[in-house]
Amino acid sequence: MNLSSSEFDRTVKSSRKIFVDFWAPWCKPCLRMDPLIERVADMHSSDVVFAKVNVEECRDIAMRYNVSSIPTYMIFNNSSPRESRIGVMSEIELERLVSDHDSF
Repeated sequence: MNLSSSEFDRTVKSSRKIFVDFWAPWCKPCLRMDPLIERVADMHSSDVVFAKVNVEECRDIAMRYNVSSIPTYMIFNNSSPRESRIGVMSEIELERLVSDHDSF
């Protein structure tokens, strides 16, 4: 799901656990990560909401969370950011990032 600035807060507040992918359409590493994120999202579709925020369109959200490099991934739990990672990672690392927060 692609989030606009107006949808971001509502979505984060209404989701117990959400994975947010901060990206831009010109970012090659961001595009390279898309298939991996989709696979991990399929594995966690029942317990995690996966969302994307285009930093070009939602600069206010990117600035609020100090996103200065992309891709940046953030895990939110109960409206609060719990962890973030920057850059390309393997599917195993991505899966671990999401799974490590199952207890929240």
